[in-house]
Amino acid sequence: MRREEETGLVRKAKGGDTAAFAEIIRRYQNLVYATAFRILRDTALAEDVAQEAFVTAFQSLRDLRTESSFPPWLRKIARNLALVSLREQRRFGALEEAGTLVSPPAGAGTEVERERREADAFGEEVRRVVSSLSDTLRFPVMLCHIDDLSTRDAARFLGITEGALRKRLHDGKKKLQERIVRMAEKSFQVYRLPPDFARRCICGCRRSKTAKKGTDERR
Repeated sequence: MRREEETGLVRKAKGGDTAAFAEIIRRYQNLVYATAFRILRDTALAEDVAQEAFVTAFQSLRDLRTESSFPPWLRKIARNLALVSLREQRRFGALEEAGTLVSPPAGAGTEVERERREADAFGEEVRRVVSSLSDTLRFPVMLCHIDDLSTRDAARFLGITEGALRKRLHDGKKKLQERIVRMAEKSFQVYRLPPDFARRCICGCRRSKTAKKGTDERR
């Protein structure tokens, strides 16, 4: 998608066009999800935050001064929501440790459960290796080699120049063996968003739009 096309979609979405915003969601959903997952390290929580980020962005589009600044603006929304969710999870964990909440005992588990645990352990090992990179190097690697984003779009999303992004990719790949990068690419396919993610986000956007309209009419 060319920048002019994206700017046009953002402009239409500002006017309440949910179809235009659906195209924006499809373009950026994996990026937003990756932003949340990097902070939360939990697939379900990251998906919830990603959906909330798009609904929040749709509700706040009129506050966006320039359409071309949409990518870093969206990333900031996702990051802030993920940090809020992380704080909530830590508070919840503190209550559990204090004995206020008791987790149910784990069952014996089926063969499927055992396979899932093995897959989770493998994915955790890959994430550990990728996480050994600094934030500056890890995120470009995730965006370009896991989410298959172009260097131009990844640079725009991170708010840096394409030259700076290429340098970070070069440095990141030097620190990771080719075999580990391939393992990471395969493992992170598990964490792709479901096919109906954009539709669910749009449903949330439409509900918020209807609720706002009702509130305005009652005033």
